[in-house]
Amino acid sequence: MTTYRISIVNEHFVQSADLEASDVVSAWKKAIASTIAIAGDQVSHGNPLFGAMVTLEEGSKQIGRYVVTVGASPLKDEPE
Repeated sequence: MTTYRISIVNEHFVQSADLEASDVVSAWKKAIASTIAIAGDQVSHGNPLFGAMVTLEEGSKQIGRYVVTVGASPLKDEPE
């Protein structure tokens, strides 16, 4: 297992953590899933849109970065 560093940054917070994964694809899956979990919490508490930059590093080497966004919008009820 390789140790990767994930950083999630938006206008309200910065969060970083180490995670172990067998390869970079598994690390990205975990990083994006973690970000979506945070986004789900934010959106379910009334924030209509969540966006953050997700960065993945292996040691001092940046593997890549993504922007993850999740949004929710209420729909009008259909007339009966």
